[in-house]
Amino acid sequence: MNPFTVLLFVGAVLVGATLILLYVIARVTKREPFARITLRLLLGGAGLYLLLFLGASLLSHNRVLAPGEEKHICEIDCHLAYAIAATKSEPLPNGLVRTTVTVKVRFDEETISSRRPRDATLTPNSRYVALVDDAGNRYPGSTDGLKRKLIPGESYTTDIVFDVPAAVPGLRLILRNNDPETAFIIGHENSLLHGKTTFRLPG
Repeated sequence: MNPFTVLLFVGAVLVGATLILLYVIARVTKREPFARITLRLLLGGAGLYLLLFLGASLLSHNRVLAPGEEKHICEIDCHLAYAIAATKSEPLPNGLVRTTVTVKVRFDEETISSRRPRDATLTPNSRYVALVDDAGNRYPGSTDGLKRKLIPGESYTTDIVFDVPAAVPGLRLILRNNDPETAFIIGHENSLLHGKTTFRLPG
């Protein structure tokens, strides 16, 4: 995701809402030629957005990051970088394994827009975290440790705990934006058919 695709999404929503309103008004006032024009513009714009949306998704691919490799999540005018710093596992009496993933969070000061003050704090948007195995089963974790405010250049580590079945193959960490509107933004990881970026656990 980048600021351009966010602006494109916002613009598409505003223009679409305006065209729908104009179409309804034209139909109510029986201005059929104007209604047809607004409907064609609405359908044409929606078709173009859908084409760009699907094209960006189909051209993307899945990525699995190595331990220590960063994933950047866009916050419109800056990025937060996430990486796995360490993991540890311990068996539980109920047969599950408690896996603790230490995640490093860094406010990448190189991604700040010129309009953002260099000392302004950032509160991250909503996040989703889970471990996923080779079969696609997900084991969600808490995002409480990812809500801390940051200033540019600041970083910290936080532990995220997951309880998973023993001997589950191919565990990877999912850490992504969880805002619902991101599913409709061109090129966003959360959009339909788009490739996903996950983290490989050490060991």
